[in-house]
Order: sequence, then C-alpha cells, then structure tokens
Amino acid sequence: MKRTAKSAIGLGAVGLALLTVTAPGAQAEPASPRRTEAQIAAMDPTQRGELLEPLRQLADAVAAAGKSKQPDTYAGVRIDAPNNVVHVYVTDRSRTAKLIEAARQTDAGIDTKKIAVEEVRTTLAALHDARARLLAKSAAKSLPYEIHSVAVNAEASSLDVAVDAPAKAIAGRPKALGVDDVALNFIQGQKIEPASWSDVKWHDSSPFIAGDVITNGGHYCSAGLPAVRKSDNVRVMVTAGHCFGNGERIYTGAGSDTLVRPLLRWSERPDRKPRGYPGMAPNWDAETLIGADNSADVSESTAYAPVTSYAYSHNGDPDVCQSGAASCFMQQGTVCGIRVINDDVMFSLSNGWTARGVQGTRLPGNPWTVAHGDSGTMVYTKTGSTRQARGVVSALSSPYQTNAGSYVYWTEATDIFNHFGLKLNPTT
Repeated sequence: MKRTAKSAIGLGAVGLALLTVTAPGAQAEPASPRRTEAQIAAMDPTQRGELLEPLRQLADAVAAAGKSKQPDTYAGVRIDAPNNVVHVYVTDRSRTAKLIEAARQTDAGIDTKKIAVEEVRTTLAALHDARARLLAKSAAKSLPYEIHSVAVNAEASSLDVAVDAPAKAIAGRPKALGVDDVALNFIQGQKIEPASWSDVKWHDSSPFIAGDVITNGGHYCSAGLPAVRKSDNVRVMVTAGHCFGNGERIYTGAGSDTLVRPLLRWSERPDRKPRGYPGMAPNWDAETLIGADNSADVSESTAYAPVTSYAYSHNGDPDVCQSGAASCFMQQGTVCGIRVINDDVMFSLSNGWTARGVQGTRLPGNPWTVAHGDSGTMVYTKTGSTRQARGVVSALSSPYQTNAGSYVYWTEATDIFNHFGLKLNPTT
C-alpha cells in the first residue's frame, strides 16, 4: 500500500575520520579524472549513482567471493570513489586471478577493470580471530583500560583499538593479550551511546515503513527494516535492540502525550531474560517487532521510496543515507553523504552490549550525521528510484555539533536477516 508523502530525513556529513586512505594501486585500468569527496557530494543523485553503483556491485561480489572461496588469502575491500576503483586486499597476489573469477561467478555483471589489488600481511579471518581474543580479555575485565571499539583495518593488516587511555594501552601491552600475531593500533576512543531520544513526535498508519516514529510511551526510536520471517511468512519490523524491552507494546507517536493504534508488539514470553529471547540479538543490536503490517519502503524528505534489496557496507562508500525520525524532526531531512570509514568494527554500547557493525561520518561540507532518536532506522544507499538497505542505526559518538553526533554506527541488514531467518518484505 502506497502512502502520501511525509517529511523525514536528509543532508549529510563532515567530521574527522579515524582512518586515512591512499590512492589506488597501479594495476587499475585508466580511471576517471580524480574527484574530491566534496565534488562527489555535490553531484546530482543520478550522476552519483552512476559513479557509485558499479563500485558497490564490484565490492559486493569480491567480498562475497573472498569470504567464501579464499578465506586463507582474502583481507578486505575498499571503495575508492575519487579514483573510480575498488581496492582488493589479499595476502597472496598470485591467487588474485582465481579470486576475480570467483567474483565473476558471483555476479557476471561486475567490471573487474576497476579492481586495484593490494598485498597485505594478514587475512580478514585472522584479524577477526585476534579481535575475538582481545574482546574476550576486555569482557573478563583483565585489561587496565576500557575498549570502546575494535575495527578491522585491512589496508594496514591491523586492528584499530579505540580505548579510553591509549598511552596506558601502548605502554602496557603484554604478551598475555594473546594477539601478538596481529598489529594493534591503539587510538583515542569516545564513549559510544545508543542513539535514543525522547522528544520526537510523529505518526504513521499501517502498513508501516522504515523511518516511522515508534514508542513505548516513555521514549522514542525509529522503525528500520520491514521484513518477513521465512519460517511462517509473518511480517516483522526490525529496530535497534536497545530501544524496547520484551513484552512491551509499541505504538506510533502522535502529539505530545498521545498514542495512536498499537503498532507492533512482542510475541515471546515477557518473563524471558533480555539476552535469551528469540526476538533480540544483542550482538547486532537488533530486535524484531511483530503484530502489524509493513511495506518495503523508506520514508524520505518528501515521499516514500521502494526498498528492493539489501547488502553489506564497504569501506570508502561516500554516499550512505539514514532515515531517522529525530533528524527529520530537527529539520535535516533524509541524511545522506555519510562515508563508511570502518566496515568491520565491534563497538561497546553503554548498556553493556558489544555489537558488530559499521562506522560512518560526514563528508566534507555536510552538517549532519545522526541524532538521538534515530536508533533503529534504516541505513541504505540509493540506486536510481530504488533503495538498497544496509542496516539499522545503533549508536553515535562525539564530537557533537548541536544535537548531532559526528560518528554513526549501524549494524548490517545481512547479518540481522541471517540471524533471525528473515527476508526483505517484497511488497512496496
């Protein structure tokens, strides 16, 4: 069911990135004239899509092939939009041809001339293993510092560990950490906060879509991924796991203290523990809400747009969007121009959860990234008139500009759907 236009989300991102990227390797075919990120941000949506979509498609195929076919050599990918290439990181350059062929088998439509191969020391699988060991030490409270996040840096074959006291971490790194096989780059971290907020006032009616305001009557979040359970075809809405508790009835918001028709509710027993019931996934900061119809659309600045697919995020992608209701309420429209700076980061939320996801920040010249109250909303990219879901907003961190955090964290749609056994709702 289509709906009338509604105000929702927009603008972009500037802010200091935690990682600096370099120019592509010499193997790439002649690239388009180098563009700056600001020039890319200034393109009209059609031009930007023509540049970015082939790069995203290529990165998707290579990443899928690398993880499934060559985990012993694959280390990661990075989209380099200014140079119109995708960097592919491997530990054995001699096996690149087989990796590229596996990527072609995954997607025959990719342009492999846009690949720039970079040889590095450590595989993605090894970095993941080292990160798990490091976080286990942190969870056991055996470290003299607090870890805020651990991001995979495929380019440097290292883990970027954001902590509260880098000097202490660097000076006291003993072999007892158990990760001496991987380089650790300790950096100053910031406290990461769930992106919840309490003053948004907005409402919708069934079928519900991404970007809708949802509330338990005490606080507000945003609806994220309209989905269907594969097991029984029940429609569910995915939002951030920290938003609501088991057994709560969730409504749309309308007016200062007004609740309209019930939107969604839990089906699981209310006496289950928060980490144990099937509708919650702390590792992905995601929860499934059921009880009402939904449609595979996302609410944007002046209308809805159909969401037709979902995929992983990739480093370097310079034009990711989020449809949060709080950003809408603060007159920011649909927030786009968010650049992916870490596509493989585990971060600690203030509620004690550790989630795996993605970190993004504003492109130069853009004033906004994410606000409290955007939690749970869809993160996505644009492809012409349709949208591709990337995940749900989980958290934000400083430095702040007015009410917006410079850094946004989201968890991936693919991981969430795999965990819960969901598929994207095909109805738009």
